[in-house]
Amino acid sequence: MPGASPANGPARHWLPLLLCASQTGQADGAYPLDRIRMQKAVFLLTLRGSARWNGLYPYRAYDWGPYCRELVDDLRGLAATGLMRTSATAGSRYGRYMLTEQGQQAADEVWESLPPDEQEFLTTVRAYVTSKDFNALLREVYAAYPEYATESRWNRQ
Repeated sequence: MPGASPANGPARHWLPLLLCASQTGQADGAYPLDRIRMQKAVFLLTLRGSARWNGLYPYRAYDWGPYCRELVDDLRGLAATGLMRTSATAGSRYGRYMLTEQGQQAADEVWESLPPDEQEFLTTVRAYVTSKDFNALLREVYAAYPEYATESRWNRQ
């Protein structure tokens, strides 16, 4: 993928790729890494993660919390290049993001270039978002970042 190299650190599109990698899925919760959880995971990574991830995705308040159109475009690009796919999953209307074999190989290369604290944080964030149902996840994100609740359609159940 142009502009991305493990030697240069993860470019913007490496974050969703790494979130889907087998290395980060070791402590998955009961919920799939779907489009809602991917948005919240990348949001948390860019706000609380490594300094080099800070601001990689421009988030704004939207229907279901922090939202980034560029992330949606990157996810489509990862699918179009054969690195990622969406798999239908029981209990999810959006499906689960998964890596293809080629995507996992790319993620492996980047993973090995990351410092241990970044690896750990990626795994922690994925485990966090996949352990929360939709309402709990939004409730916690909005409590921590109320400025992203201003456009919400969520009924705060």
